[in-house]
Amino acid sequence: MKFKSFGKRLMALLMAVAVALSLTACGDDYVVAGEDYILAARAAYIELDSARVDIINDDTGESEQIFIYKYDEVGMMTYSYYAVSDDTVIAQFNNGYEQYTEQYGTVTYLDTGDTSFTSYTRDVPYPLADEGLILFYKKAVDTETSYIATNELAIEVCHYYNISKLSGVDTADGMTGFKVLYYFDGEGNLLFLREITEITNDDGSITEYSYSIYITEQNEVTTVPNFIDISRVEEEETGEEV
Repeated sequence: MKFKSFGKRLMALLMAVAVALSLTACGDDYVVAGEDYILAARAAYIELDSARVDIINDDTGESEQIFIYKYDEVGMMTYSYYAVSDDTVIAQFNNGYEQYTEQYGTVTYLDTGDTSFTSYTRDVPYPLADEGLILFYKKAVDTETSYIATNELAIEVCHYYNISKLSGVDTADGMTGFKVLYYFDGEGNLLFLREITEITNDDGSITEYSYSIYITEQNEVTTVPNFIDISRVEEEETGEEV
């Protein structure tokens, strides 16, 4: 599923960036502000057996992307993804054996007999269940402006990114600023992170898009819901109007 196909809004941009950057997140011998907290949060996330992820538009307070997943006893993943932008909905449900996808009003079905079918496991996780969800691309962090602020109750880490060092990443046209704020409790457990993108428009005006990512129901998901009306697949296969 290509999140960027969602259209002109940047609802999906930050996730596309996170996935692209997760492959080369760290490894240099210098330390940036709050790196140890972020790396610990990434390591803890990939060890979860299940979780719910909400990507919330900070301007509206609405959850525009929902991702819920659970691994079974052999490590097979079942996941459900739902995203909405304006009047457009994209959703997908995959239990390792069958997959339902809704995109732009069309519902399709695949199973293990289809060559394009993909299942996901602990060893090969769906991108939103991988550590890249908690974005950290060390080489592009501006170490001079980034900071960490702490007290006994909370920890805030802010990373400003050097846009010129994001070459090769699927960023938006006109992107002139990007920063990530991470919030941890006093013991260093991640509470949520916020990604803020600055876009310079053709007329020179600046628009900011802010999205917060919450990881909840950690190891507490018992059943992964399917957000798709699967009866629409049957209607489509029989030639009836959908």
